[in-house]
Amino acid sequence: MNSRFALLHRPLFVIMALCISVTLSLTSYLGVAKPFSSFDWIDVLGEGGMTLVTLFWLLATLFSRLKGRVTNLLFIGLLAMHLSMLLDLLDEFWTYPNSGWITTFESIPATLGMMVMSVALYHWHHEQISINDKLQQRERFYRDHSLTDFVTGLYSAAYMKQQLNREVQLSEQHAQPFSLLMFDLKKFDQLNNQYGTRHADDILRQVAECMQLNCRPTDLICRFASDRFIVFLPATPACTATVMMHHLQCSLTHTRFKTPNETQLSAYCSHVTWQEGHTGEQLIEQLCQQLAVQKLPNSVAA
Repeated sequence: MNSRFALLHRPLFVIMALCISVTLSLTSYLGVAKPFSSFDWIDVLGEGGMTLVTLFWLLATLFSRLKGRVTNLLFIGLLAMHLSMLLDLLDEFWTYPNSGWITTFESIPATLGMMVMSVALYHWHHEQISINDKLQQRERFYRDHSLTDFVTGLYSAAYMKQQLNREVQLSEQHAQPFSLLMFDLKKFDQLNNQYGTRHADDILRQVAECMQLNCRPTDLICRFASDRFIVFLPATPACTATVMMHHLQCSLTHTRFKTPNETQLSAYCSHVTWQEGHTGEQLIEQLCQQLAVQKLPNSVAA
């Protein structure tokens, strides 16, 4: 539960306090207190427990959700149920000789509250479908922490290969291309020797953060090898992939990475776009071959 969410619901807290206060005041004004000897403590325990539980549900809703239609419906339904439970509990302490309608009325809020809760759960279901769709786009279908690189916090090459196999199947069904980028940091071995493994790992983390900041929310970045990163671009044609590759390359080049001395990096980069009949392994092999060509002594990129 998040106290910041509760601050967004101040009007609802006021409404809840007002409704409970009115209920308590009305029953004490119209009712006559029962003698202590007539209390049925088993009923008090059961009805009191239900009253406390519905109050807890109310507070949990307000402390756990942002403003919105679903939150309002949950609040109304739970408040009605809580007031009904509260009236039922107060019957154990008060009798209403001249206001018998209260005893008849006490079950109505619970019925209405359950109806409102049913509507709220219907909208909550659709809300969850929408959220899950967005999470699937963001996380590329599922999150497995065993496939996370502990140095950078990115996913590993194994995770990328799993996703590529899935994406190839989807692309074959829907004929929708996707693209891959690969980056290989230049002269990273020299930095590792100069600053040591700890500072080299810090640089890798900073590179990962830089790439995440400059990629789209739906893109997936993985650490492919020691100083090599791979980026999956869903539903991205070759022309857009080229633009993205140069954008990320420039971002890395113009970023000063924190080391004992500020360091500037550059990277070899390659890109490939899926075509029908290609497997994920073939795409990765093409990326690696392009990088290998760039690293040749006579290459312009070298």
